[in-house]
Amino acid sequence: MRISIRRKILAIAALSAIVNWGWADEAACQSAFDLSATNVTIFAPDNQQVIGDGHYNLAHIDGLDVVEGENKYLDGEYDREEQRLRPSVGGLPPVLVDYQHRYFNADGTPQYEESLDARSGEAACKFYNSSVPDIRETAVNVPADTYAGATQLMLLVGRLREAAPSITFHSFNCIPDPRIIAVKATPMSGPATWPMYPGNLVKMEMKPDLGWLNVVVAPFVPKVFAWFDPANGFNYVGGQFDRYFKGRHVLMVRAHDPNPVAQSSPSEPPAQ
Repeated sequence: MRISIRRKILAIAALSAIVNWGWADEAACQSAFDLSATNVTIFAPDNQQVIGDGHYNLAHIDGLDVVEGENKYLDGEYDREEQRLRPSVGGLPPVLVDYQHRYFNADGTPQYEESLDARSGEAACKFYNSSVPDIRETAVNVPADTYAGATQLMLLVGRLREAAPSITFHSFNCIPDPRIIAVKATPMSGPATWPMYPGNLVKMEMKPDLGWLNVVVAPFVPKVFAWFDPANGFNYVGGQFDRYFKGRHVLMVRAHDPNPVAQSSPSEPPAQ
């Protein structure tokens, strides 16, 4: 009888440990910088005609955050993005491990590719839109706050949830050589309304800091805007940008969730 009771106690203790471990593991995956799965519609900015759609997803695999995205256009073109990040502790943002974004023509032939290995600094920008591919490869210094593509949104969403008045980071870009540039993102004054998405949103403008080149280059750098929804955990709801250097300009809008679940987060960042 005593043996049976002891076994039951041990079994209950073991089950409790497994359940608690699962809860702890799930909690460890939760972060202010997590992105929810996102479906988007892609528009032409000049006439707001639908030209494609896309999907982005964040998964936790082998101890890393893996961001995957795919965009498909009505003319047959498509692109695929994958990034891996190492989660941080103490509420700090994740750190980029590597990044690759590939663009394809309708027939599946490569159009353009950019990649960065943040550990070694190896970076590449490959343009295939001519008979002789333009391959630009180099080693770059990668600050710890460097992001690219969709992982830039992870940082912005996380900082907005923390009520940051402005956000600075480094961004990997091909312009057309591989470069890492400082970026400052600042919320525009007050709640913003946007015809493409309902609600009172936060509109942010992202400006590169090219040092002494700002005076010369700034007039030729396209403006990059992004919108976020405070009522839905400051999730990203849209942006206007170039697909890549001298690529087509697009307007991306998140599929609207009529019943968003707001995350526990600070109030909207103060107006500038």
